[in-house]
Amino acid sequence: RNNGYAISTNASEQYSSDGVAPRGFAYGMPTIRVDGNDLLAVYAATAAARAIGAEQGRPTLVEAMTYRVGAHSTSDDDSKYREPSAPEEGWDDERSYWEARSPIVRFGRYLHQRGCFSGADEERMRRALRKEAIAALSAAEEAGRPSPHHLFTDVWDVEPPALQQQRAALQEHMARHPAAYDKFPSFSGQ
Repeated sequence: RNNGYAISTNASEQYSSDGVAPRGFAYGMPTIRVDGNDLLAVYAATAAARAIGAEQGRPTLVEAMTYRVGAHSTSDDDSKYREPSAPEEGWDDERSYWEARSPIVRFGRYLHQRGCFSGADEERMRRALRKEAIAALSAAEEAGRPSPHHLFTDVWDVEPPALQQQRAALQEHMARHPAAYDKFPSFSGQ
């Protein structure tokens, strides 16, 4: 996915070429650039890349051109590098221009135009999914926190020495500051 930005900079400043796709060609890989805001185009590109992989045993680089509406992280002040003006007349700013081209908005319009989905359907679905999300959040809050032990599982069959050191450092830190971790199970409660 090429969302137009690297962390704290415009992607045009990050690459010395037109996005990522030219790198695929440079490595001799089949490369597909697709409108990443068009769900059906992304599906078709992914299906084509899968077919190449299955039939030829080769990887394919798919560059989905899209837009990052939000900041990269909570510590990223994207007003420092975003364009203040819209790419076309008639829009307040760059963000509003791209929000109107959101893949969710676009696919919703497509479904509405085809008669597969109505405004009433959307409202019913939003209400039902909101209730479902709130119920899931409530259940997660009641489930309790997992043991910090699980930070070190599910990746390595045998933990490498660096990970063993990190585990020991975390255990020591938690032992030194028990008040900060009173809601967490101990490592011994694995």
